[in-house]
Amino acid sequence: MTAFLRRLPLAAWPRRLRHQLLVLLAGVMLVAMGALYALSSQRAADAALQASTQWAVALARAAASAAAPLLVRSDQEGMEKALRDIARLPGVLRIDVRDHAGVALLSLRALGDGSVVALHLPAGMAPAPSDASARVRPVQVGGIEALQVWLPVDPIMPLGQVGVLFSQDGEREQLLRLQRELFLAIALVGALTIGGVYAFMLRSLAPLQRVVRFSRDLGQNIGRTLHEKSGSREVAELTEALNHASRTLQQQLVAMRDGEARVHSLLDATPDAILALDGQARITMINPAATSIFGVEPAQALGQPLQMLLPQMDLAELERITSEGMLIRASRLARLESSALRRDATEFPVEVAISRVEDERGTRFTCVVRDVTDQRWIDSMLRLYNRALECATSGVVIIDVRTPGHPVFYANPAFERITGYAAGEVIGRNCSFLQGEDREQPEIAVLREAVRRGEAATVVLRNYRKDGTLFFNELAIAPVASPDGELTHYVGVQSDVTERERARFALAERSARLNAVFDLSPDGFVVFDREGQMVYCNQAFVQMTGWDAGLACDLSGFDRRFGALCTTAQAYAPVAAAAGEAGTHADTLELVRPERRVLARLARLNLGGHGESILYFRDVTHETEVDRMKSEFLTTAAHELRTPMASIFGFAELMLARPVPPERQRDVLETIHRQAALLINMVNELLDLARIEARQGKDFRITEHGLGPLIEETVDALMVHGDPRRVEAWVSHADARVMVDADKTRQALTNVLSNAYKYSPQGGPIRLHTLERAFDGVAHVGVAVTDSGIGMTPAQKARLFERFYRADPSGNIPGTGLGMSLVHEIMELQGGRIEVDSEPGIGTRVTLWFPLAELPRLATAAAA
Repeated sequence: MTAFLRRLPLAAWPRRLRHQLLVLLAGVMLVAMGALYALSSQRAADAALQASTQWAVALARAAASAAAPLLVRSDQEGMEKALRDIARLPGVLRIDVRDHAGVALLSLRALGDGSVVALHLPAGMAPAPSDASARVRPVQVGGIEALQVWLPVDPIMPLGQVGVLFSQDGEREQLLRLQRELFLAIALVGALTIGGVYAFMLRSLAPLQRVVRFSRDLGQNIGRTLHEKSGSREVAELTEALNHASRTLQQQLVAMRDGEARVHSLLDATPDAILALDGQARITMINPAATSIFGVEPAQALGQPLQMLLPQMDLAELERITSEGMLIRASRLARLESSALRRDATEFPVEVAISRVEDERGTRFTCVVRDVTDQRWIDSMLRLYNRALECATSGVVIIDVRTPGHPVFYANPAFERITGYAAGEVIGRNCSFLQGEDREQPEIAVLREAVRRGEAATVVLRNYRKDGTLFFNELAIAPVASPDGELTHYVGVQSDVTERERARFALAERSARLNAVFDLSPDGFVVFDREGQMVYCNQAFVQMTGWDAGLACDLSGFDRRFGALCTTAQAYAPVAAAAGEAGTHADTLELVRPERRVLARLARLNLGGHGESILYFRDVTHETEVDRMKSEFLTTAAHELRTPMASIFGFAELMLARPVPPERQRDVLETIHRQAALLINMVNELLDLARIEARQGKDFRITEHGLGPLIEETVDALMVHGDPRRVEAWVSHADARVMVDADKTRQALTNVLSNAYKYSPQGGPIRLHTLERAFDGVAHVGVAVTDSGIGMTPAQKARLFERFYRADPSGNIPGTGLGMSLVHEIMELQGGRIEVDSEPGIGTRVTLWFPLAELPRLATAAAA
């Protein structure tokens, strides 16, 4: 088909696509129909032969079945009658019957009118097969194609054979009729297909025609779009492509127009003069900026040679400059500095850029002239500023905050001298490298915050030179903003203040030491400046006097306020009274507020503007009280010792001076013994107190003990002569563990129990029980001893722990007045405490509190 189409003359081949497709489709359909007809004819002949063979064999079997019983009986009439119906069937030409020897017995032939006649087997007919299977072969009988079928009557017994001559014309005629009908159907379907395809093609090509018309008009209607909803996907894609091309052309056209407008606006707005020159160096175009630069109007410059504005630029010079310039694509560009003339013949410096273009229209030049008068002045000023920075003694760096990392892009020579780094080693890096590993300085955070806010800041940093030595850098930074307010740079000025910082650190260290001395000193200090104004007082002075540290006053005001704190029984000596007597003055003051104290004051006065004045106060209340107590103690001790010694001396002198009856001697000796025991007990208690105070508990052996055994041992060892009472003990915390000196604890408990016995002269029970409490978050266990004795008044209870103090001074109750003082000292040195509750005439309860070492079953015991 393709070869046939190629052999067609070019003039015969249609030019329209729809006609080409119609011709091509018709040719394909004709070829397909011819091939289908040939194939169907062959298939019809084969099918007819196969159908005829099957039908002939079936007829032969039917004839053999009908003839078999009749042939056994040799009943030819019955056989003829039985086979005559089969002979009348369509397509049967003749039926032959032979015996087993091949002798013809009967031959029936069908005539055209439907009748059947009996015939003898022709001599030329092939003999019947001798085997038991059917034999089929095609034959020609009178121009008719037929099939000869021989079949044995009985496949087992050799009775004879039956032969059927069957015509194929009936089957062939029926199949040919079916073939013709099929061919007509194929032709009809082909015609309908060609018509449908041609109609569809016409309908599909209609949108393509509209697309063609749209494409033809696209040049005149750029930007227009075609809305084609019908047609194939290809047509839709072509439509979309054309629409895209239309929009693209429109955008390009708009861009070209915008570009031309921008070029014109640039030419109009550029501050540089732009001159277009022809091949003879004559001005063909000039922008408005040239008017302000040269002072000439465009009409005055057009057509004039370039030398009118640039005297040094003639055609030969332009040719030389551009030929030696840089080659950029197809043009030559040259830059140079020259001089120009204004309209009034004033010469001024300019920077000239000249380009040369050569094309089919010839040679053209473009000249851009920039007035650099201001630039030259700016350059001279920059050189002056740069020289000033180079001569500065402080390091100056400039960083660019718009670049990530804020790198340095300028460093003056002073920066190099201070840091030891050359400018090339610094530019491009952040200044943080000067801190080395010391990056946790709080001043760095101050700088970062200032940069974040765009503010100035001044800090002192620890920096390190290139050789690793430390120096203190006083850095002042200031922001630099662009004309529109955008922060662009920071300028940093560095000063080496190492010596100043060292001096400041030394002064601060000395001040810290002095402040530490003043803060830790138990003595008070007050400082007045040269004008006599109070500038400092330490915490010890505040605690002594309750002074308001924030109160500002002069010497006179200080004297008035401090004098109000002192007792009126003693005249206050004001410091301001010694205004004309510079030097050191000492005196003693007695305060009554905020509490009673005795202070020793030492004043070093440097008045008259020659220096500061310092007042020194020392609390001598304890020393004064100790002196008072020492005197009182000596008086009391002498009295307490003298009484028993006087009794001992008197009774001993009595026994030596005169005879004493025997019955009287015992009383005297008992008195002497009792007074001597009292004296020894008093001396022992005094020695215990003195030893405890002197050693401050250093001889205590503090170990862990169970509270129950300590109480039990103390109560068991307590014996009061002549007193039948016993201690009623309820020890509910016997398992509690306490850290104490066992001997000293037993001594304290013994003293408390002994007092309970002695100060209960009327009898009454002595009770001991334990309890639990926490002081300042620390668990304590207490041992409470309660009596029903004489009790104490609040005044007596306040003096309970004074030495030699006795609640009953009558002497009826034995004792030295040192027991409770000893108990108080023992409890304090063991970290415990003592509580006393007493009412006159009711009794007294003394509780000794011991800190717990551990409390394994304290809660269980308390619950019990």
